Amino acid sequence: MFDLGMDFSTLEETESLGGVFRQDGKAGDLVEILAENGVNAARFRLWVDPYSPSGAPYGGGTCDFALVKRLARRAKDAGMRFLLDLHYSDFWCDPGRQLTPKAWVELDLEALAERVYDYTRDVLLSLRSVGLNPDMVQVGNEITNGMLWPTGRLSDPAPGQKRTGYGNLARLVAAGCRAVQNTSDAKVMLHLERSGDNAVWREWFDELIARGVDFDVIGASYYPYWHGNFAALKANLNDMIARYGRDVMVVETAYAFTSSHFDPTQAGANLVINDSLKCYDGSDAPYPLTVEGQRLFVKELLSLVAALDGGHGTGVYYWEPAWLPQKGSTWATEAAREYMGEQDKPGGNEWANQCIFDYSGNATPALKEFRAFSDRMRHR
Repeated sequence: MFDLGMDFSTLEETESLGGVFRQDGKAGDLVEILAENGVNAARFRLWVDPYSPSGAPYGGGTCDFALVKRLARRAKDAGMRFLLDLHYSDFWCDPGRQLTPKAWVELDLEALAERVYDYTRDVLLSLRSVGLNPDMVQVGNEITNGMLWPTGRLSDPAPGQKRTGYGNLARLVAAGCRAVQNTSDAKVMLHLERSGDNAVWREWFDELIARGVDFDVIGASYYPYWHGNFAALKANLNDMIARYGRDVMVVETAYAFTSSHFDPTQAGANLVINDSLKCYDGSDAPYPLTVEGQRLFVKELLSLVAALDGGHGTGVYYWEPAWLPQKGSTWATEAAREYMGEQDKPGGNEWANQCIFDYSGNATPALKEFRAFSDRMRHR
């Protein structure tokens, strides 16, 4: 079955700040709206301890275990499959941030690998005890440059040389994979970004597989602004299928429906994607940053993944489709920015123009592309 997924980890925060979701003018529960439009899978990120020592929340949804269980229950009640995204960190993990949890920072490699195993096992056993078994588990989030830094960090590559640090990284990733395999029937996913960079992906998976890391699915982030055009994505994912024999998914993607800021004063964080948009290689974006451009992007990406070689493209997850710009919404609170050493960056919502609901909570036409795709798949 093809996963038509969404990661709506900020939903409770948005609702608590007064966010309301509508389609065709009718207000409703977000999860029900998504399910009615063919969304059949949900992805939720889990942070270890997203609070300061004094208990101040970090924001960005403050995705602790209690929240993830509540969201997973709502998704499962709507008939959705559940992808658990383990960050192994207290806050955001991406190519530039992979902070070891506060409570784990003194551990050496052996003890850290043991903690990864125990933590993963305990999370899955707790979910099982309340009937919330995930269908798939990500061991790490966008771990192209490693995880649990500095222990599991990969070096910056020297010209013409492979990166170093794969031994430590493989030890940590393997511990998480084994815990999933020994505790549940969930498939194991490994998730990278730079999804148009085939050389980086080949090196990364070659090195981890050579060290015995066992997993089921390759997950990709695909944001064309940072990761290249559709042709590069397709070529890389088809190469992964041919080289490693695994299914592949795009487990993060999004596209802006406007370049205009929701706040005319632009107080707080800038939008991640705005009028100055150029792709990382200097090329133009594949579609205009408009409601119609967003719809066309979603339509093309769904079709591309479904048509990958051998039927091994098995899903697309849209990232944070409902993170409305409510007052008080922030990617990181002051406590979180202090924790990360990023006090110079403003707080606020920097993602709102990439949602599938506009600034007032109205569904954009891109949502109906999920419904249309679901209908086509059912009638194949």
